[in-house]
Amino acid sequence: MPTHLPTRWARRVFFAASLGAAAACGVQAAQPQQTPQTPANPAATKATASAASKPASSAAAASSAANAASPGLAPIAWSAAQAQAAGVRTQVVAPVAAGAAAGMVLQGTVELPPQAVEVLSAPLAGVVQRVYVGAGQQVKAGAAVAQLLSPELVAWQRDLLQAKEQERLAASRLARDEKLHAEGIIAGFRLEDSRAQHRLAQLNVQERQQALRLAGAASTGAQLQPALAVRATAAGTVLEVQAAPGQRLEAGMPVAKLARSGQWAIRLQATPAQAQSLQVGDLLRVPGCKAPARLAAIVPQVDAGNQMVQLRADFDAKEDCLRANQFVQATVLPGATPSGASHAVSTGALLALPAEAVVRDQGRAYVFVKTPKGFVPTPIEVASESGAQVLVRAGLRSGAEVAVRGLAALKGAWLGMGAEE
Repeated sequence: MPTHLPTRWARRVFFAASLGAAAACGVQAAQPQQTPQTPANPAATKATASAASKPASSAAAASSAANAASPGLAPIAWSAAQAQAAGVRTQVVAPVAAGAAAGMVLQGTVELPPQAVEVLSAPLAGVVQRVYVGAGQQVKAGAAVAQLLSPELVAWQRDLLQAKEQERLAASRLARDEKLHAEGIIAGFRLEDSRAQHRLAQLNVQERQQALRLAGAASTGAQLQPALAVRATAAGTVLEVQAAPGQRLEAGMPVAKLARSGQWAIRLQATPAQAQSLQVGDLLRVPGCKAPARLAAIVPQVDAGNQMVQLRADFDAKEDCLRANQFVQATVLPGATPSGASHAVSTGALLALPAEAVVRDQGRAYVFVKTPKGFVPTPIEVASESGAQVLVRAGLRSGAEVAVRGLAALKGAWLGMGAEE
């Protein structure tokens, strides 16, 4: 009996161990069956991933579009009393029947062009005896500015008198030789020599006379005059007197500087965008002057410091309305150039608006147009912007009534409506 118990116990233990091993194997075999491995299908996998990511991407795109959307363009339904309380004022839009640059305001400085500056200098060495003018004084053409006492002038007059005497003697010798040659007393070459001497004497006289005229002295008369007047060659204004009585001047030293009347240049600046709308020949209205200035040059480069295009306008009218170094704001006039050629605009006539009537949002320009339903935010295309004026190329019609005051309140209400939407 005792010998059989261990055997049966051993069998039971072995059987139990076998069941445990089988159970363990069953568990391990069941685990792969829960997530069976199937052959990979790339197309199915891509479609499944796309389907899974599509809702997320659509939501992100919708969120991005919502964040980038501009405020709504629905009317701001304000009554007349509300608009008045907010300080809103309106203005009717009028067209500018001219080129793209009409109404543009350009800033610049008045200066003297080189051809308008005249420097009066001493033609001969001498001592300043008198000065007849002062800075800022108007002078006429031929008016004496200063008087010099020049010993060199006396020497030039003496040389002229000597040349005249030599010319008279040469003329007398020529007349005598012509008579002797006619009688056959002298040969022909002697007569030709007398004629050549007379011609040289005449040229010497003309040279001395011309030198005195260039110096501003008289080339006639038999008296020696040491006084020499320095005169203005054209009418103008004395800018600076550079000589004083008693001062000794060498030939060529300056006496005074004059500005010729009616010749001014206006050095203007424009942005590159404004310069594209301008053309040589455009007329500019200058405050305080009746006649317009004319755009004479557009420099084909920008200033390295401020990135502005340099312009030059000429003012040739006989008006006393400008001063050197004066700051001006010139406005481009509508209409044709002096040659009669008008600047056409392919997009039609431009509309002029005050600069304060334009508001900006996300890089775009808007105006508030008054309608029976309220103020409508309207996008516009700006052709040019200069100073206190904006020229509109598109987006607005002539005769529309736009807000020009109270824009802060309107923009606040507009942005608030856009946020609620």
